[in-house]
Amino acid sequence: MQVTMVALSQMNGKNYFNGKDLSELQLKLIGANAHINGDIWQAMRSSFSLEELISIKRYYKNYNRSIAKVFDDLFNSAIENDKRFRNLHSLTFGLDKVYGKMMLYKWRNRQLKLAVYSYSNPKKFKRLKRQTETKMKKIDRMIMKRLR
Repeated sequence: MQVTMVALSQMNGKNYFNGKDLSELQLKLIGANAHINGDIWQAMRSSFSLEELISIKRYYKNYNRSIAKVFDDLFNSAIENDKRFRNLHSLTFGLDKVYGKMMLYKWRNRQLKLAVYSYSNPKKFKRLKRQTETKMKKIDRMIMKRLR
């Protein structure tokens, strides 16, 4: 919990904790964004050595199936509670959900790379971390402005 709170306060905690005017869906999406794009690498870095990270890579990727269940719940909640999500889902014949899962897996894999690079390649780590932070802020802005 400590890592999550640090990531939220450093990255987009202002959006989350000052979100009194945000809908429940917006809060869920901002929280998921903070976790998936913000603090996974930090938790992995503080818990595992480089050798351990490399050895658990396969297990980390297998965990995507469990994460997919959480994604499904959030996605279904979005469709039930937001007309724009329902319309998008209908217009894309369900491909929006497939794309969302692909992005989730890509983002989680990027977090593993960040943890590994934090040990093995500081230059790549710094660049990838900066890119990830920029993407996370952009996603937060979209959530806050376009889901009103």
